[in-house]
Amino acid sequence: GLPARDPAASRVRIPTAPRPALAFYVAPDGRDDALGTAEAPFASLPRARDAIRERSSRQRLPAGGVAVLVRGGTYRVQKTFELTAADAGTPEAPIVYRAVPGESPVFSGGVPLAGFQPVADPAVRDRLDPAVQGQVVQVDLKKLGISDFGSVALRGYGKADYPTNPWVDVYLDGQALPLARWPNSGSLAIGKVHQGQAKEGSRGTPGEFEYEGDRPKRWTRTDDIWMFGAWEHLWAGNYLKVARLDPDARRVTTAQASSYGFREGNPFYFLNVLEELDQPGEWYLDRESGLLYVLPPADLSKARVDFPLLAAPFVTLQDVRNVTLRGLIFEVGRAEGAVITGGEQVLLAGCMFQQLGANGVVIRGGTGHGVLGCDIRSVGAGGVRVAGGDRKTLTPGNHFVENCHISDFSRVDRVYAPAVYVDGVGQRIAHNLLHDSPHHGMRVEGYEHTIEFNEIHSVVYEFDAQAGIDIYGNPAYRGLVLRNNFWHHIGSGYNVAGQAGIRL
Repeated sequence: GLPARDPAASRVRIPTAPRPALAFYVAPDGRDDALGTAEAPFASLPRARDAIRERSSRQRLPAGGVAVLVRGGTYRVQKTFELTAADAGTPEAPIVYRAVPGESPVFSGGVPLAGFQPVADPAVRDRLDPAVQGQVVQVDLKKLGISDFGSVALRGYGKADYPTNPWVDVYLDGQALPLARWPNSGSLAIGKVHQGQAKEGSRGTPGEFEYEGDRPKRWTRTDDIWMFGAWEHLWAGNYLKVARLDPDARRVTTAQASSYGFREGNPFYFLNVLEELDQPGEWYLDRESGLLYVLPPADLSKARVDFPLLAAPFVTLQDVRNVTLRGLIFEVGRAEGAVITGGEQVLLAGCMFQQLGANGVVIRGGTGHGVLGCDIRSVGAGGVRVAGGDRKTLTPGNHFVENCHISDFSRVDRVYAPAVYVDGVGQRIAHNLLHDSPHHGMRVEGYEHTIEFNEIHSVVYEFDAQAGIDIYGNPAYRGLVLRNNFWHHIGSGYNVAGQAGIRL
């Protein structure tokens, strides 16, 4: 009586959770000195965690385990929610932090911005493009109690795996706004290279090169201008700070070296330039005055504008077992969403990780962890980075990423921050929709992974020598299975090394 192909045959089997014997409640209007009941809920996840610790320190967790039921609403997060081995459950008594059915708890690491006004300082107005001088608005972050403004940082190639430099973006109705840049789209070409040429003996030194165009003659201050470029290879872009700018000679000197030197003709652009705030949606932050300038793409009084403050992961789980986070939303942060290290059987189910400066989810080691049915979008680095298992013995990690929708990734790093990065032994990536990235869609390292029933599209639209899925040329790798995937709309038009759906 079954169909010719059982739709459930390729789906992960999640054990049915027992009915929890104990429940605590959390609500935005709760109090951490309350009892944690439905009528008197706690105010935070850490307080619910501590209540479970207090219970488990006196007696074993009851059969069925514990549920922490989180009411809908917004929770302002100022530090990481940390779970350790002391917060572990068991197969018979798991611990579940979950949304109350039908409700949407949102954990925000940022603050909403309001009170935008026309630019007040005539000297600042004079620096703006005349066409938009009357349209640019400002808000004083210091008056809103914000003192940590972050910075543009050394991100990109060689730093994209686990970014150590938190990133600040401004979000309008959930979408990251672009930093003021020139040109507004596309790129400039590196002109004649005077220092740091892309050849042996010239690498490791800052670059000095020429460019075309006279827009920089309008720029008053150059102390915090940056550039992003594929300085030598069309697959290895990163950010470099401007050390010196000579608009008359059309020459720029970088404050740092690039990994491979600088090659004439390769693409780059300037960013973080107040005078280039000339397209709707662009923004610029004067970190001395604390004034944020925006050229509004819409009426900001009717929009939601968020500024991230949290510069650490929302959640960390260290050596944790049998814990589930379900139906929770984590958004507007400078770093990661969730980081799982070691442990066993941690499940992130039906969660959202969005508007982040780094990776959505990171899994380092342990066994049997899963990311199931999660949405990950608008992240500065990758969607999910998952590694586990033992290469020497080929013991599998048995981690899985399934039924997830990951989009708008690599937003900051631009390179080597794919939707899914898988390493180690014996992971499974299945039934995911992955799309919209300037670089590759997925990267595979290691042994005996299974990649199946995924759809990958609209990737590699800025760079060369990349693919929908990239597998590094390590001759030891074997046992990798790719089957029943759909790859489409991939490529940038560069044809030095080419692009593909699958690159081995």
